[in-house]
Amino acid sequence: MSDPWGLEGATVAITGASTGIGAALTDAFLDSGAIVLGISRTPDKHPTTSPNYRTYAADLSVRSETEALIDTLKADHERIDVLINNAGHALRAPSVNYPMDDWDRLIELNLTAPFLLSRGLAPPMLHRGAGKVIFTASLWSFLGGRSVPAYTVTKSGIAGMIRALSNEWAPQGVQVNGIAPGYIDTDLTRPAINDPEIGPAFLARIPAGRWGEPQDVAGAALFLASHHSNYITGTIVPVDGGWLAH
Repeated sequence: MSDPWGLEGATVAITGASTGIGAALTDAFLDSGAIVLGISRTPDKHPTTSPNYRTYAADLSVRSETEALIDTLKADHERIDVLINNAGHALRAPSVNYPMDDWDRLIELNLTAPFLLSRGLAPPMLHRGAGKVIFTASLWSFLGGRSVPAYTVTKSGIAGMIRALSNEWAPQGVQVNGIAPGYIDTDLTRPAINDPEIGPAFLARIPAGRWGEPQDVAGAALFLASHHSNYITGTIVPVDGGWLAH
């Protein structure tokens, strides 16, 4: 089969598309023949020269920029087949002195922006009876974490959002799912991976015995974006090497 995922020519919007997991998602969907709408603060950081990569610059921690982005995407594209809410950030600090400016910023970026994008871009999907909305969740959608209160709260909220939207939209043919990456080797996680104490302790908890690669997450995203997952909705797929099962 030349197009096993059935995504050739599909339009896929990806937030946080230029680095880390988002860059791997961009590469995977471009390789599948999709048109990728790459959204990030610096979308041109992605090195691709593919004519199927269209860039949109936006800081999703700023409400007005998210709202303007939605208007632009709707004006530019009559049809968006897949939305991947991938952009996010974490800040480590004890809860008792967690900076409230950072709390507000992470709530906006990690939780509010994905909701606004989902409800803003879903109506055409619902009208035609087909579409996929995928969220990057986290291990902290299931666990408490330590000294990452805003991140844990927002990623727990993403788990609830997946269930809520899937219940509303499944009857109209739109599937809503999530991916929970474990410790994936990216710039965001590399300080912990390379820490001489934290790194070995975390690695010992991963039954697979290795750190994840961004491409591991991209494989799950291709499946959830494809017709092969049409009867799967409201769930989160862990891509964690067995961390949650340990």
